[in-house]
Amino acid sequence: MNLAIERDGKMAKHEFYLDYQDYYEYHGNTAVEMTRKLGSKTIKRDWILFDSAKDAQNFFNDNCIDFRR
Repeated sequence: MNLAIERDGKMAKHEFYLDYQDYYEYHGNTAVEMTRKLGSKTIKRDWILFDSAKDAQNFFNDNCIDFRR
């Protein structure tokens, strides 16, 4: 199940799997943040870095937004 949301001026995507959930957030800079949670516990956090904010935004829009709500 995928869920795309916008809150507090940032874009986020949540992906739900049987064992864990991935959360992608774009804050308007040159990075997309990925957080993996198992229940309420964060088990991994990573940043995907780009050369420009436009490249990061394009990646998020092309790969992380699911328009089904």
